[in-house]
Amino acid sequence: MQSDDPEDHYPLYPRGMLRRAGLLDAQSLAARLPDWAEEELQAAFWPAYGSIRRTEIDGERSFSIDGGERTLQVNGLPIFISEDRWSFDVVAGPELLDQLVAAMRPLRKPPPG
Repeated sequence: MQSDDPEDHYPLYPRGMLRRAGLLDAQSLAARLPDWAEEELQAAFWPAYGSIRRTEIDGERSFSIDGGERTLQVNGLPIFISEDRWSFDVVAGPELLDQLVAAMRPLRKPPPG
């Protein structure tokens, strides 16, 4: 289905995905863990995600050769994941972010030295 909504087309299409998932005003994982580098967030996210996920339903996907964005329902809660070779971002509501942050904190590697 083609859409005339500008938020459904590059470069605004992630905003349309967030809107449809009910996540426009949701917080990003990076904002919840501001002292974590993007690489740390990405490294700990997937194992933490796997440890809390009981159910998962695919939503929208927008992929390219370098990566892409997707929305999912995880344990009945919406989540937006944007991952490509240049950046990583996760947006979700407070209930799901609380679960992710709690699962991620023990996975953080101590700084060298």
